[in-house]
Amino acid sequence: MSDGASYPTGGQDILSADHRSAHLVAEDLHCVLGDRVVLRDVSLTVSRGERVGLIGENGRGKSTLLRVLAGDLAPQRGQVVRAVSGRVGFLPQQPDFPADSTIEDVLARATAEIGELSARMQAAEERMSREAGDLGAVLEEYGRLQEEFTRRGGWETGARIGEVLDVFGLAALDRARRVRTLSGGERARLALASLVLDEPAGLLLDEPTNHLDDRAVDWLVRWLTSYQGPCLIASHDRVLLDAAVTAIVDLDGPSGSTVRYGGGYQDYLDERAAAQERWWQRYREWSRELAEARRRLDRAHAGGRVFTGRGDNDKLSYNAMGSAAEAAVARRTRAAQQHLRELLDDAVPRPPEPLDFAPPQAADVFDGMVQPADGVLVRACGLTVAQVLCDADLTLAAGSRYVISGPNGAGKSTLLSVLVGERTPDAGVVERAPGLRIGYLPQDSDFGAERRGLLDAFAARRAVHVEDAAAELTRFGLFGPRDFATPANRLSVGQWRRLELALLFARRPHLLLLDEPTNHLSLVLVEQLLAAVERFTGPVVMVTHDRALREHHRDRLLELSGGRLVRPA
Repeated sequence: MSDGASYPTGGQDILSADHRSAHLVAEDLHCVLGDRVVLRDVSLTVSRGERVGLIGENGRGKSTLLRVLAGDLAPQRGQVVRAVSGRVGFLPQQPDFPADSTIEDVLARATAEIGELSARMQAAEERMSREAGDLGAVLEEYGRLQEEFTRRGGWETGARIGEVLDVFGLAALDRARRVRTLSGGERARLALASLVLDEPAGLLLDEPTNHLDDRAVDWLVRWLTSYQGPCLIASHDRVLLDAAVTAIVDLDGPSGSTVRYGGGYQDYLDERAAAQERWWQRYREWSRELAEARRRLDRAHAGGRVFTGRGDNDKLSYNAMGSAAEAAVARRTRAAQQHLRELLDDAVPRPPEPLDFAPPQAADVFDGMVQPADGVLVRACGLTVAQVLCDADLTLAAGSRYVISGPNGAGKSTLLSVLVGERTPDAGVVERAPGLRIGYLPQDSDFGAERRGLLDAFAARRAVHVEDAAAELTRFGLFGPRDFATPANRLSVGQWRRLELALLFARRPHLLLLDEPTNHLSLVLVEQLLAAVERFTGPVVMVTHDRALREHHRDRLLELSGGRLVRPA
């Protein structure tokens, strides 16, 4: 991959396809990573002008499907067709960039075709200034280049770059800066900016709004709704799914199937709830019919035993009427057996019970620590960090609940890192109660270097026996036993986030500091996590761009503005 956004390297590309019929197709994809089947016979089509939202539980294969469609990963079976008139751009959750590349390098590559046209125009101008005589051929070439340059918006390229960098909160960065020195959020936004500037013929986006503020999300929604090519978006963002997509594909359909729903996220919720109820109804009817079939078979067998249990005197009196009755019992038995076989052959599986996130709770907010006289667990005064925080104050007592918002680069993540003690402020002080256990969820989780299995990695970080770790993980409801042996570095980014949550709550914290807690998580788990946070007895600080989450906690909202925490107007 290169420049964060990458382009297909495998599969079937039909670059000469009529733009009006452009589409992306996956046919019967089967993909195995390690010893785990991630995609099982997945098929979907995204046509020109469609913006399809891709959803499903963490680890169900959303990112894998996008990688396969992008050509980054080859499936064991199945076919990928990219019938487009140009490149298909891919935004992964964790963008990768060439070593030592600068922001300017990334922007130059994103606008390389415009840059090449500009260079050819300049070369033609130099030829015209040098050559004497008939310049007809050079003038004709220059005219063609200028026409193409104008058609492609070349004259506005500089302004477009400035606009995109500004809306994604990158305008203040030195363009000579090395990309490797950027934060995870800045790299993600730079990758998205380069994809937008490149204007690919098709789009594959993996959680594009994870690091965007409201302004950037609104801009992206407008850009996507005007986009004409096929677009597939894996996202947990309810605002994006309702505002920008034309259909939703759920990788968690009945019996592991892939199901497509029309409309946005609310339409999906309504349709899925109705489908789930129909599934339960079919299962209940099938279960009742199965139980009745087994009872009929038992009665038929009991009737047969009446005839087979005769004594010698009974046998002497056995006549043609008894023979006929026994034959009737045999027929009923065969019919009952046949009906039972048919039911079992056409079994309706029980709808799966979803994992239910249920973290443990401390006995009370001060469990295991010295209770402060004033009930304050953390007091931050006059926090100053160059260019982001300026004399910021925050007090966290037992009942404190805050949701912090603000534009990209305002210093929200910096504030949490100072509160937890990972970063020392330039000025100001943070006082923490003795024995305080802080549950800190950073914005990005990365277990890419962890080769041990999920369970072993969890046990090692918890410093507990594997058996105890297995019981703990199972109680949390974040993973099933089938996940335990999977190497941690092969888990999806969403599963890394789950592992981070498991480690956080296993420590039984007194205080929660959560940086973008909904990032990378499935929509179902987001709801469960927020419910768990509501039940948590200690103070909570959540930094988030999630508009639905902020709306729900409007009375707890603080905004980081001008380096200070203020109540929004």
